[in-house]
Amino acid sequence: MENVAELMASRLTPESLDAVRIVGAAAESAETAPYLVGGAVRDLMLGCTESVDLDIALVGADGSSFARLAELTGGRIARQSQFVTAKLELDALVVDLAMARAEEYPTPGSLPVVRPGTLREDLLRRDFSINAMAVSLNSETWGDVVDLNSGLADLSGRRLRILHEKSFRDDPTRILRAARYLPRLALTPTSDTLNALLQSVSLLDKVSPARARNELDRVFTENDPQGAMRYLSDWGALRAIHPSLEFQSEAWTRYAAQAKGLPALERTSLGYAILCCGISDVDANGLVRRLNPPVAVRRAIQEAAMLGRTASSGLLNQPNSELARVLDPSSESALLGVALANGGELGSRISTYLRRHRNLRPRLTGDDLIEMGAPRGPAVGSILERLRNAWLDDDISSASDELALAARLVRGSAES
Repeated sequence: MENVAELMASRLTPESLDAVRIVGAAAESAETAPYLVGGAVRDLMLGCTESVDLDIALVGADGSSFARLAELTGGRIARQSQFVTAKLELDALVVDLAMARAEEYPTPGSLPVVRPGTLREDLLRRDFSINAMAVSLNSETWGDVVDLNSGLADLSGRRLRILHEKSFRDDPTRILRAARYLPRLALTPTSDTLNALLQSVSLLDKVSPARARNELDRVFTENDPQGAMRYLSDWGALRAIHPSLEFQSEAWTRYAAQAKGLPALERTSLGYAILCCGISDVDANGLVRRLNPPVAVRRAIQEAAMLGRTASSGLLNQPNSELARVLDPSSESALLGVALANGGELGSRISTYLRRHRNLRPRLTGDDLIEMGAPRGPAVGSILERLRNAWLDDDISSASDELALAARLVRGSAES
């Protein structure tokens, strides 16, 4: 049996290593057997430890075990789910805890029915062999690897392999996970895995809105979303989520460069804006109903759909002031998404609008105009708008130009 105690000491951050030691010792005191499991083990083996999610399975745990662990570690249980999972907050770190369990899926795409299980059952219920390994956190067997499904061999051979032929049928969201893992980890699916995947793509419409959306959202936060999107397109998975969704390679190349450093919600909103640029309102509203996204994403979808169609109907030939009139009401995510989806001169003009014109305002204020003699009321707003348009269209280029134009407009408003 392989032991990775030295790898854990060298590859985990000191904070993460302390956390697994603390939780492991507390779990033993609570008479449960703790194991580091899933993606945490995979990434540990690969040396991808910058953002390892600490997932710990507890064999022999029940619903009361989490409170006991929080008490023993001095942490706090932040959230507990119906599947006997919880998040344990330890200072700045969050550890995902789960009762080792077995699962059954009553129908394709449904939520599983769970029961307490052995470590073997817990590993066999997982999506891919590379995610079905465990590392013991017991003091006597610390660092021992449990690999019942040849995950290490598949990881070494860069293979993505499901554990049973009904894997994608049970949980079609694994299709989206496969699309993320393949480019990120430079994997190739086994032929049986690919065949099973393609046979199950149509079942994505059985998945609940929240689960489908959460998995698609994760694609947008990948370092290589273009690769993942290409797989989803080639497999027919995008259209299975909604028939209007299409893959545009160049748009996702631009997205990868633009989205670096953006918060997750902004990346997600931007990703949906690219996908939905120019689709019909019927399709945009249908996608919103299918995924039930948060307000910011819903807005990005609907605005990018409308703006994409407007852009294709001659917006490029309009002056800056008219472009601003059309673009001002829309969110930045929708605007940037349309720019990235189109590229070229239109993309450049929208990018210039976002960078230079969106927040451009006259130097004079409403109070200044009133002091100059403008009547209070709508006339002030109208003059400010005309001053902004003059700046946008390069009709004025200095403070003195603006003052002279404002004086003429004030006189005109006072005379009317």
